[in-house]
Amino acid sequence: MQSTSRFDPLAAATDASSATSNTELERICRLALRSRFPELREGGIKASFYPYIGLTHTIRRRREAWILRISDHCRSAPHCVLESIAIILGCKVLRKRPPAEHMRIYEHFRHDPAVEAMVRERRRRRGRKVIRPAGRYHDLRLYYEEVNRQFFNSQVELRAIGWSARSSWSRLGHFDPVHRTVTISPVLDSPALAAMVLKYLVYHELLHAVLDDERGGTRVNCHTRAFRNAEHAYPDYAEAKRLLDEFCRSSGMR
Repeated sequence: MQSTSRFDPLAAATDASSATSNTELERICRLALRSRFPELREGGIKASFYPYIGLTHTIRRRREAWILRISDHCRSAPHCVLESIAIILGCKVLRKRPPAEHMRIYEHFRHDPAVEAMVRERRRRRGRKVIRPAGRYHDLRLYYEEVNRQFFNSQVELRAIGWSARSSWSRLGHFDPVHRTVTISPVLDSPALAAMVLKYLVYHELLHAVLDDERGGTRVNCHTRAFRNAEHAYPDYAEAKRLLDEFCRSSGMR
């Protein structure tokens, strides 16, 4: 395999000689999948780069062929990274555990600062989030201003805070470091949920904003010991967690 030594994909993107063509990508994926998975030796294998916003890669069956779409952020990646992505996708569709070596190669590439910067820049250019802070029962903008003033000396700047477009019970809150936004799942916009619970969730997401700034935007393990200590320091932490758990249970989600 080729070395996964650090490289600059932003510079490589302007160098056509360093970029892998779709034809070469398909050859790499076909060889990787057929040599490792007997189940995938029948039928065709087609692969191409696709302009996903992030490092998204997919594999699906279309008639007699397997179709792979690899993020074009990887167009200038070493061939061993592309091979590892193909094998990881093959394991995913066959419900097998990916080999540790291929996971290591891909994670090394994914967390390269230059790659992370390239992904953030595309997200910044393409993404323009429009979110509303005022819900039917709770105004998140008011909660943000209160929590920011009380616990962060009004120094945590957000571009926006509001209710997410999709209702989710698995992700109740989210801080987006690229767009500097906080979104809360609209399942919590309920008269049955006390304002203190929403304020705690806003506090939780603002902690992400603070610690993300301290790490320079690199988020590998978001809930570190330092994060947990700061979270538990919230005055209403225990009661807010209790009320949140009760609300979720009463809704049949926990």
